[in-house]
Amino acid sequence: MKHRFVLYATVACACQASAALPPVYQNAKDLDVMVAFVQQHRVVMESLRTIDLQNKTVHFGADCTARFDRAPRASPRPGPAAALEFRDATCAVGPAAASRGN
Repeated sequence: MKHRFVLYATVACACQASAALPPVYQNAKDLDVMVAFVQQHRVVMESLRTIDLQNKTVHFGADCTARFDRAPRASPRPGPAAALEFRDATCAVGPAAASRGN
């Protein structure tokens, strides 16, 4: 009986631990969100300086920063990270550009 419990507990822990994306895939998803933001805002695209993936920021203009973050998780259980979202910018970014039909 003890062996079954240990087996079930081990399987349950292994399943939960594998729910998060490896860093290479999470970074790729985050970078896609940040690049899409740059492409959607002309003023940002025209004056882009850097995309800082580690700090989740886009630097543009003379001294402007757009910050990104994740929504808090509703569940304390392990799982995939929430999508990266634009939070705020220190300068006006203007309206999002219309879809280019790509």
